Amino acid sequence: MQFIIALQISLVGLAYGQFLPSFTNLSPYRNLIERRFTGFTNWIDCNSRLPVLFYYFADRDRGDYPRPSSFKLDPQVSYSCQQKSTSSYNGGASYDRGHMVTANHMDSNPQSIMDSNYMTNIAPQTGVLNKGAWLYVEEMIECIRDVNPLRVYGGIVLGDNTSNDIFLSSHGVPTPDWLWKIVENTVTGDVIAYLMPNNFEPYRDRVDRYLTTIKDIENKSGFIFSNFNDFQRNKLHTKSWSIPPGCDYS
Repeated sequence: MQFIIALQISLVGLAYGQFLPSFTNLSPYRNLIERRFTGFTNWIDCNSRLPVLFYYFADRDRGDYPRPSSFKLDPQVSYSCQQKSTSSYNGGASYDRGHMVTANHMDSNPQSIMDSNYMTNIAPQTGVLNKGAWLYVEEMIECIRDVNPLRVYGGIVLGDNTSNDIFLSSHGVPTPDWLWKIVENTVTGDVIAYLMPNNFEPYRDRVDRYLTTIKDIENKSGFIFSNFNDFQRNKLHTKSWSIPPGCDYS
């Protein structure tokens, strides 16, 4: 198992898309474990026991394997660096076991979709966010990837709000204050970025409120990506990409 301590991380050659992002780590996370799954890669912070960064290449949907019904601990990561439980988040509030990389984008491969249900791909996420604005972006990716291949980057920001850290006893993890996602169209070069609060406000019809720039995400997260140019880094959309009509969400 390799702990990544160095600030500069440069990785290339992943089988899915033949690319991994190169980034400088100015985040608070210093005990990062790079976990390469079949079809996506997560960086897990051993201290918080959470996936704090993820990347995958989303090309045309070629399958519809079913998502597993249960969540499991990851056999490739030390149990001291992942959540203490696979159970639901029961803390008196409506939180889901929220996927960082959605299972639906991994359904072309039975191993990939199984990997997506490991707890090293899960973080506490409000049901409003998980089924609202976050889901809209997942569906947007699901549909546009059938037109143009996409690169998808994302992660969490723990923030300084400790009032929502209600799963420390049960799961050993704090609750992220923010989730973010960057989507890059590999054909057009266009990018779109979101920074969403992990609270009870990000309903689906509010998704455009959370549009931001890559630069803002870099400042908030501490992960500085080297593969975006200045134009991409400062691009601010005012409206989400449209979902093509007749899209099959399966």
